[in-house]
Amino acid sequence: MQLTNETISMMKLFTKTLSSSFTMPEIVDRVAAMVDYTLETIVGPKSTNLVVDRPEKYKFSPKTLLSEFIDIYLNLGVSQNFIEAVARDGRSYKPEVFDRASHIMTKHSLKSPEEVAAWEALKNRFKAVKEADDQDDEDFGEIPEEYLDQIMFSLMKDPVILPTSKAVVDRSTIQGHLLSDPHDPFNRMPLKIEDVIEDAELKVKINAWRDEMRSKAKTAREEKMDTTEG
Repeated sequence: MQLTNETISMMKLFTKTLSSSFTMPEIVDRVAAMVDYTLETIVGPKSTNLVVDRPEKYKFSPKTLLSEFIDIYLNLGVSQNFIEAVARDGRSYKPEVFDRASHIMTKHSLKSPEEVAAWEALKNRFKAVKEADDQDDEDFGEIPEEYLDQIMFSLMKDPVILPTSKAVVDRSTIQGHLLSDPHDPFNRMPLKIEDVIEDAELKVKINAWRDEMRSKAKTAREEKMDTTEG
């Protein structure tokens, strides 16, 4: 527990002074998943399992942990990449968990009014991105296969071609893969991020398709609203 406390303190310091290092596209999803999972553990439905005899002996203080993690969120919340990564964490991002954190934080006066206000604003940004993503999922419907990342099977934003396998993936996907494995995942040939080839033509097509689908969905909603009101 002492090591845990020291590690969290260090992460709090580093995310304040080097926030951009934690929100790079290749690692931001992992960072968001980690803090979301921990927050859910501390304040979520299973938080009642965090019972320790003589917690002072082990320096175990869930309220202090919560306060530290709120600081980490606030430090990283300056990055739109982080906000999007949190909102898209399908495993642990749950608005009710964040609301529960607000309740505990306010009830026990863990943060100043200014920090509470900053946290509430950040929560709203997470929620707005989540709602926008959900709307996109509804608007886009079935995504053309050529627009899907061949590893994650998600809509690409910045498609790149792997030079030897010729597979097309999102730049952030291959960047994350190369952090732990310097090989093309499709043929195991050595690969560096500098070797990938930007697929500018495909990127233009994807952006145009996204805009078209959003426009069609918006028009359909407006027509439905006009019909309902009429």
